[in-house]
Amino acid sequence: MATDYTFIDFDGVILDSEERMLNRKYDLGLHNHNNEDEFDTYFAYTNTHPEEWEYIIKEAKSINNSVEIIKELEKLKKRIAILTKIHTLHEMKVKTEVLRENLKILCPLIFVPPGVKKHQIIVPNHQLLIDDSPKNINRWIENGGRGLIFDSTIESNTNEKVRSLEFLLKR
Repeated sequence: MATDYTFIDFDGVILDSEERMLNRKYDLGLHNHNNEDEFDTYFAYTNTHPEEWEYIIKEAKSINNSVEIIKELEKLKKRIAILTKIHTLHEMKVKTEVLRENLKILCPLIFVPPGVKKHQIIVPNHQLLIDDSPKNINRWIENGGRGLIFDSTIESNTNEKVRSLEFLLKR
């Protein structure tokens, strides 16, 4: 389908910002990464310490050449968009600055606010989402999309998981 997009998550797929955020959260004594209340506490902290997002995002590194691959996909005029969760407006600002000014990535950026799911912002409609969260992928598929879990630690791609965005160059 010529109008379909491939949606790519930001944190944990493009940059290692998710890992950096979890480390910062842990350093603050918030050790349970399965506890939603701890995340709420951490994101409240980032509202009063916006420099957290500077450290988490601006110093993050590309995962398995994701940044370089996205730039190549843009040159090839592939229909890609970045679909990313945000927790604060400052996080959104920093992500935009990093993508546009630092990395020179120009594809559409779609931000998902707190309390909203990705499939509620974009109707999946058979489109592909690449995300490191199995929960996000499952919801996307349940709502009519196609999804692949991004896992940079696997040795090779499978039908459900990919270790790199490189396969998109061949589509």
